[in-house]
Amino acid sequence: MAIDPDRLGQLARSEEGQYFDRKSLFEGPPGNKQPRDRRSVRDQVAEYAAAFANAEGGTLLLGVEDDGTVTGHRYPAEVVDRILETPRQRLKPPLQPGARAVIDGCEVLVFEVEAAASAVMVTGDGFPLRVHKDVFQFGEEQINSLKRQGLVESAEARKAPGLTIGGLDEKLIARASGSSGAVFSSPAEYLIQRRLADRQGDGLALRASAVLLFARDARVIEHPSAGVRIFRVQGTQRLTGTSHNVQELPRIEGNLPDVLVRTREVLGTLIRKSARLHELFFREMPEYPTLAWQEAVVNAVAHRDYGIRGRCVEVWLFDDRMEVVSPGGLLPEVSLAKLRVGTSCHASRNPRIARVLAELGIMREQGEGIPRMFEEMERSFLRLPELDASESEFRVALRNEPLFVGSDPAWVRQVQSSAFSVRQKRALIGLAGREFANNDYRSLNQVDRDTAYQELHQLVDQGALVTVGGRGRGARYRVRSQPAADSAQSGEIDSRLLERMTARGFLTHTDFAALGEQSRAVVQRRLARMVEAGLLIPEGSGRWRQYRPGPRWPPG
Repeated sequence: MAIDPDRLGQLARSEEGQYFDRKSLFEGPPGNKQPRDRRSVRDQVAEYAAAFANAEGGTLLLGVEDDGTVTGHRYPAEVVDRILETPRQRLKPPLQPGARAVIDGCEVLVFEVEAAASAVMVTGDGFPLRVHKDVFQFGEEQINSLKRQGLVESAEARKAPGLTIGGLDEKLIARASGSSGAVFSSPAEYLIQRRLADRQGDGLALRASAVLLFARDARVIEHPSAGVRIFRVQGTQRLTGTSHNVQELPRIEGNLPDVLVRTREVLGTLIRKSARLHELFFREMPEYPTLAWQEAVVNAVAHRDYGIRGRCVEVWLFDDRMEVVSPGGLLPEVSLAKLRVGTSCHASRNPRIARVLAELGIMREQGEGIPRMFEEMERSFLRLPELDASESEFRVALRNEPLFVGSDPAWVRQVQSSAFSVRQKRALIGLAGREFANNDYRSLNQVDRDTAYQELHQLVDQGALVTVGGRGRGARYRVRSQPAADSAQSGEIDSRLLERMTARGFLTHTDFAALGEQSRAVVQRRLARMVEAGLLIPEGSGRWRQYRPGPRWPPG
């Protein structure tokens, strides 16, 4: 496998992930950076090389900053030679040494690490393992167990007898290889390095993952249900018999990249524009955010259990929701409770398939799928994704009814233009018109109790909420007609303040406090904003402080 500087340059500027990392060879404050300690560099090389080898392999670039800027090194040649030899001298069993490469006129050090057949130890310092962007210490037997599972138990790793590389799409293989950051001598070399095939005499023994990813003809894929089925349901529930209301579209089959592209195309024609979302965003909006439903489909295909041969990935389009069902339950290390609050998860049932789909640009393979779905649904003021799992399937439901349905459109627009967070805006719209508590905020936004308390407290401080009972985390709240922060800046002042200013020629702290249940700190912040906006001019101090009309009073 050769090193291509152009490809390394692209890799240096890409995001770090499961199979790539970069490290600077300098340290210290800007303008006075010095070369890093040589011993610490060698220690880091040993740790990262072993961590990649104990996982699925990867690339380490030394001489690149966190932002992708190539800075090279200032070490003499003999020091560089020692650093490059580290994988051979410090690891057991030894690995291939690193190499020099020139990127943007700077020499960098490159370590291309293949996945090892058994656990690799840093002499005197244990067995590190790469998990997404992090390195953790594991036991030797734990790592060997993971490798046995990947070679023996995983459906993607099973042998695919009877098919040769001639049955694969070599153009698609070349596309994946060209985006990988390295140059491989042949399509066969790429398949071997990605553990999609093994050498067998003068030929290759393909694994199931190679066929699923690159089969040129869908008929050579032995898995009977590796594609996607799409159903349209007239209504919100499936009915049978004479009331049957389900239409199945033609099944989408072929290699996985092609299946995903065609599934996106078909769903793109079926997902309607939402008039209700148009009311909020003032532009054409699909009933489900595009990135959210695409992530749901890609994750289902990439992470399904291919050991289950009787079911496809299924997409169900109801009038009120979209459901994506993936065969196979959650992995033991994945928590449904954490997924339900949008926590990222880096475990993959099919790491080989996921890696290639990432190299093809179809997925990011950084554990971001679920968090991105949550973020997109939040931004569109839709209900958060509903996640359910059993022993045999994982289901994602996206609902298309906006939270603001039935709300005053003018109030929705005012909240949308405010500076509050997306979760806070959701609460100001979704919980307006009734009393609510911490638990209601948590349920709406899928956050924990402390986060809900902090964000509610911020809304009270900003005058967007008033407390109407209880204390602390047991308080109950009501949404004001408009946030006080917006009121002070827009020039809209309560009529009682206008009357008092007209009658007396000044206002006091007490006048503002009398408008509702507001703390002294809230009133002081509101007065400060109005002074800054030119609505009021302060006079006096302490208990005698008064606020007279400013150059922008009365507000218009």
